[in-house]
Amino acid sequence: MTLDPAWVVSLTLLASFVLLFSDKLRYDIVALLVVITLVLTGALEANEAFAGFSSEAVIVVGCMCVFGHAMSRWGVAEGLCQRLFKNPNTSEAGMVARLSFVAAIFAAFMTDTAVVGVLIPIAHALSRQRKISISRLLLPISFGCFLGDLLLVVGSAKNIALNGAVAGLGGRPFSMFEFTHFGACVLVLGVAYLAGPGRKLLPRSAVPESLSEQYQIPKFVTEVVVEEGSDLIGRMTSELRWARDYNVPLLGVVRGEAEKTELVPSPYTRLEKGDLLIVQGEPENVLRLQRDLRLQLGQRANVGDTMLRSDDVQLVEAVVPASSHLIGRTLAESDFRARTGLHVLAISKHGKVVVQKIGRTALDVGDTLLIQGHRPDVERARREREILVLGEHEQLRIGPKAWVTVGLLLAVLLLAGFGVMTLGIAALAGAVGLVLTGCVPAREVYEAVDWVVLILIGGMLALGKAFDKHELGAALANWVTSIDALASHPHLVVVGLCLLAVILAQAATSVGTAVLLAPVALSLAAQLHVSERAFLMAVLCGTNCAFLSPVANAANAMVVGPGGYRFRDFLRAGLPLTILIVVMAGVLIPIFWPL
Repeated sequence: MTLDPAWVVSLTLLASFVLLFSDKLRYDIVALLVVITLVLTGALEANEAFAGFSSEAVIVVGCMCVFGHAMSRWGVAEGLCQRLFKNPNTSEAGMVARLSFVAAIFAAFMTDTAVVGVLIPIAHALSRQRKISISRLLLPISFGCFLGDLLLVVGSAKNIALNGAVAGLGGRPFSMFEFTHFGACVLVLGVAYLAGPGRKLLPRSAVPESLSEQYQIPKFVTEVVVEEGSDLIGRMTSELRWARDYNVPLLGVVRGEAEKTELVPSPYTRLEKGDLLIVQGEPENVLRLQRDLRLQLGQRANVGDTMLRSDDVQLVEAVVPASSHLIGRTLAESDFRARTGLHVLAISKHGKVVVQKIGRTALDVGDTLLIQGHRPDVERARREREILVLGEHEQLRIGPKAWVTVGLLLAVLLLAGFGVMTLGIAALAGAVGLVLTGCVPAREVYEAVDWVVLILIGGMLALGKAFDKHELGAALANWVTSIDALASHPHLVVVGLCLLAVILAQAATSVGTAVLLAPVALSLAAQLHVSERAFLMAVLCGTNCAFLSPVANAANAMVVGPGGYRFRDFLRAGLPLTILIVVMAGVLIPIFWPL
């Protein structure tokens, strides 16, 4: 019995959305399963299924990842942002407006997660300086990125993916600046909302007095005394196996009447009589350690910030960004302590503090870490950006190749924007230019590319091709046009497509939504005998409204931990903004792209 290809494609589409929404498998694995299913069932020929991976969309997204890496490497975005917020003598509304606007401008050239990674430490510093809750600042940054995605075609992977889908179906892709005027209108509306009525809907969490208070450290850090006759006298700290045997790591050694403190002690430090050892652990574990080794508790029952930092040792927060190699791994698996020299005292996952079994806790995007370490180690971690270190640090000096990077980026935009080259050729030439000029070493190019997104685009383009080949888009268009109200009022179709894209983008990926709705938009335009530009723009606008869920976009996930947000916070602040943008789309899109 042969399977009906239309049913195969429909079931594959449904299964892929379920898997993407459930987050049971990585996005790239789901995309590859889609390709394999379509080929094995005969819904697509092998060359049709693999065509998406060699499309211009994949090339452009990969090249823009390299540009984003170059801008981060030479401090273009972070250096400029630090200077823009050097003197934050503005009201809370002014800071929200500036943060969201700056996020939008940089999101037109960089990935959303890269922009959020740059602005989270800056927002954290502003929060501490002005005594404003960090939850009032981070959500506008994430939302601002989505507002900026509509300024240029290269503003996001979903824009480029939709262009690739349209080109693959024989349509005319958007040019570089074709929807910049509409995106500017959305940006103005969004910033005005966030700084005005939307600000009243942002959560207002309490500003903690100290990091130790925020992470409940006084409950789990205490002192024990090395008394005369103890077996510990003369032993080096490297010989202690307390973290393994008792789940009680050693944080510091306080010695002598002057209470000279050695935090993050050297493995060669030898213990002496009278040393106070700062340890971390559950009370029952500390008591078991005390009983087995015949130690005495120190006079101070608990320890705060002042005993965990010194002139050389810092106590800082850090966020796990979307690009980190730590995601999905534990600190023990990644050998974090040995590689970085930093000690993680606590982890905050979606507002819940974890202080025990830290080494065996898998990390996710947006988790915040309380870290203790020597200043050089902290600064090295800040530069390497595997974690985003928060707190005060020196103003970055923009690197010598920064302006070469900016110049090459502008050349790509202008050459593609004015039709001198296709976007794919211009982007590829620009990325090669970055390597030839030394802006990005060749060995870092492959690390800079977000391969998950590239494979996702390739797989979704294959699904979009199958959707069109077996006329599922046309069937859906026939059903829509059979409704008299919609057939006679194409303006309602614009709003309907925008709403459908909004809903699907929250449930799955915005890239997949854009690719799959492109053939529907083209079929609807053909059935109604109107220009397809308005319908395609409605799809693009809807996919950029990732305001309603923390899992709708990695940029949202990055601010959940440091902002202490809940799902309801996104829904409460994002729903009115989504409604405003959909209404604006219904009014302006038919004006800018007449039906």
